[in-house]
Amino acid sequence: MISRFCKYIEKVFDFGKNLRLFRDSRQKPQISIGAIRLSAFFMFAMRKGSINAIESELQIPKRMEKIVGKRKPKADIIGNVFAIIETDSLRQILSMINHRLKRNKALKTKSPLIFAAIDGHELFSSRSRCCDKCQIRNIEEKNRTVIEYYHRAVVCHLVGFDLALPLDAELILPGEGEVIAAKRLLERVIKLYPRFFDAIVGDGLYFEAPFINYCIEHGKDVMTVVKSDTRVIMQDALGIIRTQEPEQMEINGIHLKTWDIEGFNSCEGIEVPLRILYVEELKQIRKRKGKKWVNETEQHKWCWVTNIPKSRLPTIQAWKAGHSRWDIENDNFNDLANNWELDHCYKHEPQAIINFILTLFITFILIQSFYHRDLKPPIRKLFTRIAIALQLGISIACENFIAPWVNTS
Repeated sequence: MISRFCKYIEKVFDFGKNLRLFRDSRQKPQISIGAIRLSAFFMFAMRKGSINAIESELQIPKRMEKIVGKRKPKADIIGNVFAIIETDSLRQILSMINHRLKRNKALKTKSPLIFAAIDGHELFSSRSRCCDKCQIRNIEEKNRTVIEYYHRAVVCHLVGFDLALPLDAELILPGEGEVIAAKRLLERVIKLYPRFFDAIVGDGLYFEAPFINYCIEHGKDVMTVVKSDTRVIMQDALGIIRTQEPEQMEINGIHLKTWDIEGFNSCEGIEVPLRILYVEELKQIRKRKGKKWVNETEQHKWCWVTNIPKSRLPTIQAWKAGHSRWDIENDNFNDLANNWELDHCYKHEPQAIINFILTLFITFILIQSFYHRDLKPPIRKLFTRIAIALQLGISIACENFIAPWVNTS
């Protein structure tokens, strides 16, 4: 399995060539940056969970030499070097991989517009260790106040595809809000992926004039949730909704009542007209209560605001796009945190934190691509992606191979 994986990522993504894009500030290093980067990459690929765990693998004779070469790093070297690796080189590699997938027709969608979701996520917290970029909060506990240090990041993630594709991440700095960091992130993402997506979808936090204007000025449409009925635009919309009959339809067993209204100019600071999509969802679900199965009806109400007119994004497509925001929660934060150790602190240093996150993103995309595009359906029926990661670790010990990028001279 490991030899097949290495040959695949080398053939499709020029993995060995990408190793040479890495840069750090060390003078005459004894261990190459490629060996350090590969150690971290396969730490994530094999789900080892920490740099101490991958160090244990590296110390086994004649095992990881097949992957990283003869000179293998210790755990502290991996952490220290990741604190000085140029982050832009990692972002460049991540961009190249995502663009290669697009050129290889891996990203297919029936939606008229492609959306990228943006959201914040807390990585880890500590009550003892901190750095100069830690955020601080006070926790009330047993009649005393405890200071907690934590890190949060904003992530941009392409949604609506079978492959989960994170595009970039940005740490939220002390004293700043999530939206400020998001705009800093989007400034970079739009340059790296100028035609990769058409619109940005976010939660209710991003429904503010500066953010919407920022996206429109950079050529991207916006769609956000509206959570508060006290907003002026929401009050105007509810006034119209009460006087109109909804359009009703059935989609995948969900009964929808939709009010799709255009031409709102009541948002102060936003010059373009906005569109409100208000939806009531009714779904029949079967639940177990005691010794019986009962049928219940679940009802949910959603409201989205966007600058995209109906002519470019019909009602049903807009409803699907609004719900696609959950891809960043399910396919990125939940999956990576629960199964791939996103929230582990590998090195408590700001640059190292973001470098490990980007390395995890690269690994996660390559594992997905290998699983869905190289393995045959009978193998995918036997193994999940997590099982494939475990098989990579097992096959390193069993298979007699040398990775294509290892210099054997």
